[in-house]
Amino acid sequence: MIKSKKGTVLVTGSSRGIGKAIAAAFGKKGYAVVLNGSKDKKALEQTKVELSKKGIDCIAVLADVSDYQNCKMMLSEVKKAFGTIDVLINNAGMAHIGLFSDMTPKQWKRILSVNLESVFHCTHLVLPDMIHRHQGNIINISSIWGQKGASCEAVYSAAKGGIDSFTKAMAKELGPSGIR
Repeated sequence: MIKSKKGTVLVTGSSRGIGKAIAAAFGKKGYAVVLNGSKDKKALEQTKVELSKKGIDCIAVLADVSDYQNCKMMLSEVKKAFGTIDVLINNAGMAHIGLFSDMTPKQWKRILSVNLESVFHCTHLVLPDMIHRHQGNIINISSIWGQKGASCEAVYSAAKGGIDSFTKAMAKELGPSGIR
């Protein structure tokens, strides 16, 4: 098990884009990094190689964070590699542009699962250890559409609004335990 002086950060949805940039930034600051992606194992492994070449201690875990059991498996891998998670960044997400009236219940469920339920799953699983240690940081990535709403992105907007409310509520609930 490797333990970084700064701690360990788990960034969901970090094989590319914003998540990859966040993971690299934390790694450059001295954190051990857990990369996560749900589908593209090749991109996830490529990101791991890129960060490793920069001297960043990291592992890559392919897991669909919209599924609670996948999240449990991912956290088990993290514990083996790094021990505890000091920073959780719930970044995984997906958009769907189209009229709400054309959306199927299956699409609605998938968008909510990836964008909102993943935040619940990962947060729920890291909390016992953070509460026990009276420390930890949870960062939830949202969107302006969670506050304003977007035409042709109604379900995405609803999910991001849910993240905003969840974040505010959890800050009140967890603050007394030393968790930001």
